Amino acid sequence: MHRIEEMRRSGEKIAMLTCYDAAFARMLSDAGVDVLLVGDSLGMVIQGHLTTLPVSIEDMVYHT
Repeated sequence: MHRIEEMRRSGEKIAMLTCYDAAFARMLSDAGVDVLLVGDSLGMVIQGHLTTLPVSIEDMVYHT
């Protein structure tokens, strides 16, 4: 977080992308993405739900 705060203060651009599993996290990390986000949109993108409402905290833990 210290590095992100330094980047923000200096006006440096911060890259943040969403990933839903370890394989994508590794690929994005290797590509130099600064912040990886696992969001509840995984309910629609990965699990096939129409909304994010069915996503549980257990789902979030598993995907993180």
